[in-house]
Amino acid sequence: MVHIVGAGLGGVGSLTRRGVRLLGQADVVVLDRTSLQPVSALAPAAAERVLVGRRPGHRGWSTDDIVALLADRARSGLKVVRLKSGDPLLCSRGAEEALVLAEAGVEVIVTPGVTAASAAGACSGLPRGASVTVASGNHDPVGPDVDWSALGAHGHGGGAVVVLTGRAHQGRVADGLVAGGRGAKTAAAIVHAAGRPDEDVFGVTLGEVGRVRLAPPAALVVAPVPEGRFACTYLTAT
Repeated sequence: MVHIVGAGLGGVGSLTRRGVRLLGQADVVVLDRTSLQPVSALAPAAAERVLVGRRPGHRGWSTDDIVALLADRARSGLKVVRLKSGDPLLCSRGAEEALVLAEAGVEVIVTPGVTAASAAGACSGLPRGASVTVASGNHDPVGPDVDWSALGAHGHGGGAVVVLTGRAHQGRVADGLVAGGRGAKTAAAIVHAAGRPDEDVFGVTLGEVGRVRLAPPAALVVAPVPEGRFACTYLTAT
């Protein structure tokens, strides 16, 4: 059995109680980023910790290699926790890993986590309303992965859009949303490190997104509000 656990926003405070309990019982913790080490520290000191994500000097493990490690440890009778940022099935390889594990005959139990989509939406001050689309911006916006123009048309009808990851592509994502019918003056916010101590919120219009210089992680939140009536005070975009 492998437990895929959502680590939330990266701090212990956004972890679910079940996540805390599973980590406390873990023999093996497999994590993507060093930023998750404070969460993985909840596991016993003797637990094996394996860092599989990309970092300076390391390309990161492939999905096949990660799944092979998880399956090997689980079949050895160890209690395995696969720790994923945010929610493990949202804009993440967690779903892919779960499917491959299941095909290999390894039981998978998923513990949801707090997604940056919720945190970024909350701190942006922009209303999401009854319809919200969450998309990954990691893929090249000119490619076929996400039809940004179609999302722009959806948003024009009143729905909110939250784009996780892909900070480098956000300018072109915004252009696609505008091309789909969402006005260039639509309220938007770029949220750096949502829910973390170094969180920053930059209030912009959709047409200004490409001008903001902000390091990842950063989510883009777009929501229809009356022009000039932002729901909170914003930092000036630079």
